[in-house]
Amino acid sequence: MSLISNNVCFNCENLTDSITCGKHDFNVNLDNYCDDHNYKKSLNKTSSCGNCIKFKSDNCPNPTYAAEKLLCFSWVANN
Repeated sequence: MSLISNNVCFNCENLTDSITCGKHDFNVNLDNYCDDHNYKKSLNKTSSCGNCIKFKSDNCPNPTYAAEKLLCFSWVANN
């Protein structure tokens, strides 16, 4: 069995930290999508604050809550 990803707002480059579409200025839901979708490789099963480039930096949008094993939608790979 092969799995594929859907083009939904939660894996789009236009999604902002406040869960709105940066292109359409619209609050999105888990199952929303549009024709302007730009796929962004993002969250995966190993994603966490601990491997986020923003963790413990001034760029972290949730410094009060961020912890090694937690995760938020602002996650960016720490390469």
